[in-house]
Amino acid sequence: MSTHLFSSFIITPTRLRLLHQEPDEHIELFLRQHFIVNVPWIITLFLGLFVPLLFPIVDKILQDNFGVSLPSDISGAAVILWYLFLMAFVIEKFLHWYFNIYIVTNKHLVDINFWNLLSRDITEVCLDDLQSAQSKITGIMGALFNFGDVAIETAAKVQSVNFLSVPKPDFVADRIQDLQEEQGGGG
Repeated sequence: MSTHLFSSFIITPTRLRLLHQEPDEHIELFLRQHFIVNVPWIITLFLGLFVPLLFPIVDKILQDNFGVSLPSDISGAAVILWYLFLMAFVIEKFLHWYFNIYIVTNKHLVDINFWNLLSRDITEVCLDDLQSAQSKITGIMGALFNFGDVAIETAAKVQSVNFLSVPKPDFVADRIQDLQEEQGGGG
């Protein structure tokens, strides 16, 4: 299985460790959302690259209809601001995808949600507390690229954990249930 930096699905990664990993605990699955979920913002990026080409057209319309023309320094500043905005948009979307990760160990499930540069939350659930793990693939994209959600119900303080848009959700749900049975939990 691929262990590339941008992999969305890694079985038993060897070079990863959790900060508070127990000595007899090992990572079974390392997951993040399927790469295909990035396509909408990548398309937006490519369309956004051409928006400044519309500035001269808008300037011409303003000049023809209202006799007003945008000064060239304002147009230049608008182009720079647009590309800065576009770069911030791309960085935020990429970081959100890259740092929202799901980890399945032989003892725990870890859901790391990255909200922005200053905010994240980590949910950790023991396999002993699991009640069920269900997979759900919706839509043509999910069916074509085999990605979907895994909903995990627990008996713990955290009622549920959701792994969103992960590759091979059926395999992930089955593996979680197998690990729970090996751990000695119900199911």
